[in-house]
Amino acid sequence: MRERCRCQGPPCDGDQVRPRRIRRFVEPAVLLLLHDRPTHGYGLLEGLAKLGLGAYPTDQSVVYRILRDLEQAGMITSEWETEDTGGPPRRVYRLTDAGDEHLKAWVEELRATDRVLHLFLDAYDHHMENGQGEFHESDEVSERRETE
Repeated sequence: MRERCRCQGPPCDGDQVRPRRIRRFVEPAVLLLLHDRPTHGYGLLEGLAKLGLGAYPTDQSVVYRILRDLEQAGMITSEWETEDTGGPPRRVYRLTDAGDEHLKAWVEELRATDRVLHLFLDAYDHHMENGQGEFHESDEVSERRETE
């Protein structure tokens, strides 16, 4: 029987590993969505799911806190939309020139991170295919160890 994982790595759920939640990634994702078009908070939440953050339930309060911080920093603006909402007024967010520059900086950083992650994953795959040592022994030897 496998012991419960106590590592500091990605959350484990039995044999299924979920990627670590990338909390700060919500900010550039919001900026990208606003780069496409101005939208309201609910539209941003839907857009985050389409960007792959649906597996990471993002609390609405986190998104609205990020929107407030971005607005205070001058990265976005907002205004109340009162016409043609089919309901109560809602706040519509729009990217500013400063927000566009901030998004570009995020993309540069994410591309650099992507390169490092790919180097790591390529090295890991190569090691697992060609490596030697106790973790590369046959399944039969590994099973004997687990029963000891």
